[in-house]
Amino acid sequence: METRLSLRGGVISCLLMGLVLVFGTGCGKKAWPEPQLDEDRFYWGQIQHQRQGACLDARALVHGAANKLGNVYLEWMEWDRPEDCPECPFEVTSRVLLADRSSELKRQNGVIRILLCEWDPDLSYRWRLVGMNVHRGLGAVESQVEYSP
Repeated sequence: METRLSLRGGVISCLLMGLVLVFGTGCGKKAWPEPQLDEDRFYWGQIQHQRQGACLDARALVHGAANKLGNVYLEWMEWDRPEDCPECPFEVTSRVLLADRSSELKRQNGVIRILLCEWDPDLSYRWRLVGMNVHRGLGAVESQVEYSP
């Protein structure tokens, strides 16, 4: 009789421990991983550029988490004045996606190089770069507006 009780107690103990293990592992916070804001942010550094006819040749430094830079857009507007106006609003009239595998964009060690030959050689342009973070929740990062006569 005593062995039956100890056997019954052992079975009940095993069942209780099994239930605790099954239901206990389901406790806790469940969510998708979130980006670490400071560790996952990048920002634009110095931008150097020159223009030859219809072609813009630009180099931009990417600081911070440069490996988090996803897509890059080049946005521009035609500028009909003889010189730049930094305090004037920048109104995007055209935008192009510069994908990693495109011939217009090259990346190397925190520097991106853009070679785009789509502009009218007789016009001046104001333009900027817009970098998209691979973590979409961190949004777009815009460079300062540049002027190419």
